[in-house]
Amino acid sequence: MNEYYKPPETKDSVKNLGLTESEIKTINDLGLTSEDLSKLLSGHPFAEGSSALIFELPNSEQRVIAKVWKNPKQDVDRAKHENVALRLLRVRGFEETPRLMGYLKSTNIIFEEEIEGSPIDIFDKITIAQLAETIAKIHSIELHAYGKPLTQRKKGTQKDCLNDGIDKLRESLSSLPNFPEITPLIEQAIDQAKNEAEEKADTFQNNNFTLIHFDLNRNNILRSKNSGKIIFIDWAQASAGDSAMDIAKLFLKLNFNDEQREEFLVEYEKRLPKKDKYFKDRLSVYETLVLVNSILWRLRVLNNIPNQEHSTTEEQFYIRVRNGLNEELDSLRTFLSNTYEK
Repeated sequence: MNEYYKPPETKDSVKNLGLTESEIKTINDLGLTSEDLSKLLSGHPFAEGSSALIFELPNSEQRVIAKVWKNPKQDVDRAKHENVALRLLRVRGFEETPRLMGYLKSTNIIFEEEIEGSPIDIFDKITIAQLAETIAKIHSIELHAYGKPLTQRKKGTQKDCLNDGIDKLRESLSSLPNFPEITPLIEQAIDQAKNEAEEKADTFQNNNFTLIHFDLNRNNILRSKNSGKIIFIDWAQASAGDSAMDIAKLFLKLNFNDEQREEFLVEYEKRLPKKDKYFKDRLSVYETLVLVNSILWRLRVLNNIPNQEHSTTEEQFYIRVRNGLNEELDSLRTFLSNTYEK
């Protein structure tokens, strides 16, 4: 999930690129010089997210974009995660993600294939089946350790991974001011998820992990104009983790109803190379935790709004965050109410 809206610091950070010889070769292979790149990044971006600016490379034989984080020092991990994930996917021959065209470690700039496509508006049965097939293909990557960054994974079981996630949620909650109407709900939800996991001890005993995207929202799921395939972009939050966590986040971000969820799970499980009999049990636990994670993120954003005039883009961002918070709190209250009734 994206962090706070950040005004660009990129133009200042790339005045003196200080590229290494290998990085100069990388941009030369893309048809650019250091001067070309500096000029490009001083212009107007093709697109803007809350954390990154996207620039189109001119006069390139291939359609290539440069992804530049607005605050490179703060977002160095984002660049590392995306670079490693795209490299792994390219080695494995996946065509459902952008091809990595180059990485400038000194400036955290990533060059990727530009995907000609658009977000999917309607998830009907056919589209859900295609989505499930694409995710199952990526989740077929077998990893036996978990964590971020991908290059420094931890050995352990799915229960270890879960407990680490719960600890991070509690730490995140403790770093925020107390919200009398919200904090108790979050604490109750975390406790409920932990208790549910402990009651199903066998569910989290394996050490089976995979590459997870963990930000499959509508803007990151595109329909390719050329191939018609579903393409996943923006791998900045990629990690080695539990596939159930990735699907829980997907359901939250796409707001799937019960029928869509069931359609997806039928197609997804059908396409997995190995049967995972505990998947739905782990999914149930993670659905609670990803909802809590999203609420905490929204609270952090709203708690750190700068005391200054905001651009139209910023204002729209904060409005979306507030509206999303209200919706997710309603979902959390409904979940806790249903749990209490059981």
